[in-house]
Amino acid sequence: MADTEDSQRRFNLIMKIAALAAVLLTGYYVWSFFVSSRYQALCGGSYWELDKTQIDSCVDQKKQLEK
Repeated sequence: MADTEDSQRRFNLIMKIAALAAVLLTGYYVWSFFVSSRYQALCGGSYWELDKTQIDSCVDQKKQLEK
């Protein structure tokens, strides 16, 4: 009986960890999509592909559009 409860607790712990990992990864991918698409729209390139000067240029463009 105790062995069954112990294995059930381990299973529940593994499922909680898997659910947390899924939530974190999904959140990261959603955030990454919106960040990347914003720079794609402004500069024609992904945030992850642009260098620092190109990103700064995009930020400047965004500030000009907001005026």
